[in-house]
Amino acid sequence: MKNIFIIYRSMFTPQGEVHTIGGIENYIMSLIETFKTQQWRTQIVQPAKTSFCLEREDVIINGVTTGIYRGNSKKFALAQWVKQHAKEGDVVIFATDSYAVKIPGLATVGIQHGVSWDKPQTNSSFLGQFVSSLLNHYKYLKFARKSDTLICVDHNFVNWYRTWCSPQAQQIKVIYNFYQQRLSTDQLLQKWAQSPQPLKLIIARRFVDYRGIAIIAPVIEKLLNQFEHLEVTFAGEGPLQPLLEKAFAKHPRVTITQYQAQESFHIHQQHHIAVIPTLGSEGTSLSMIEAMAAGCLVISSNVGGLSNLIIDGYNGHLVMPNTNEFERVIYRAINDINQTQQLAINGYESIKHVCSQAQWSRAWVDVIKSLPSKACH
Repeated sequence: MKNIFIIYRSMFTPQGEVHTIGGIENYIMSLIETFKTQQWRTQIVQPAKTSFCLEREDVIINGVTTGIYRGNSKKFALAQWVKQHAKEGDVVIFATDSYAVKIPGLATVGIQHGVSWDKPQTNSSFLGQFVSSLLNHYKYLKFARKSDTLICVDHNFVNWYRTWCSPQAQQIKVIYNFYQQRLSTDQLLQKWAQSPQPLKLIIARRFVDYRGIAIIAPVIEKLLNQFEHLEVTFAGEGPLQPLLEKAFAKHPRVTITQYQAQESFHIHQQHHIAVIPTLGSEGTSLSMIEAMAAGCLVISSNVGGLSNLIIDGYNGHLVMPNTNEFERVIYRAINDINQTQQLAINGYESIKHVCSQAQWSRAWVDVIKSLPSKACH
């Protein structure tokens, strides 16, 4: 039986419970499910204070002590453990490319989850900003080149990568992120069968600067005063939550909440417009895909991999990430509900097949089957 070793930071407890769950953790759980259908055995390899091995029906969880290694350097101990336990034909997946290490004799796959070093710079010196950016580029280029095969979630990274070096020596494939649930066509049409009253808008983002919370909050304040039928949900958590709570303390039509990852589809299903005002660090956003699968009109900044999913004016809106642009486009979307409805329907249709979990799983199976078998030494 083929073993698929997935190297990642500490994700499971020694009892086999997932102690943190986010986008990458969900991605790994879906890989485990996909590999099980092929009768491939998944082995998670993660750092642990005390070594342990837990065997379950669908996965083996290996906790590995990493000795003197600290931080990101723990990956070298994990890679060495895999080298000692793998056999010919096994595959190693680095759940993020920053964990990638050269392992001769084994086929290796790194997952690149989107450009994360494009966040707005705070350095006021052009020279300082340039040097900082250059060092970041060098660091992430090194990560990307450590795997035999690199799986990217968007074309934005690939285009950046080819400006620095030729990707011909490395297999690079783009596999978009995916939704796990979607409305049926009948449910979609029913959602938009009449002019929504109230019209519900959601901003499901972490409450941090680079997710655009500070630029979108004043826009929402103005729109609430202009449209009495507008209701807004901020869903997330983070250091800017006090800013939101202060700004909307007297707005009964604003809800500030948070939800578990598995609740995302249900929450978006109850809204009509999803706003993604992010300033940087985006792949093919899971939040965007889930919103489109739930029949929402998406209004997004034109950052990272977001433009791989939205064609402006056809299946959503793409804008420059600034206050004036978001205010203009959201105002138009609320005013012209017929166009908003049509764009939401187009958005749903555009991701229905290409971003389905079934399509994602097939693409991953094809990748694993196409890897050359290497002899361990």
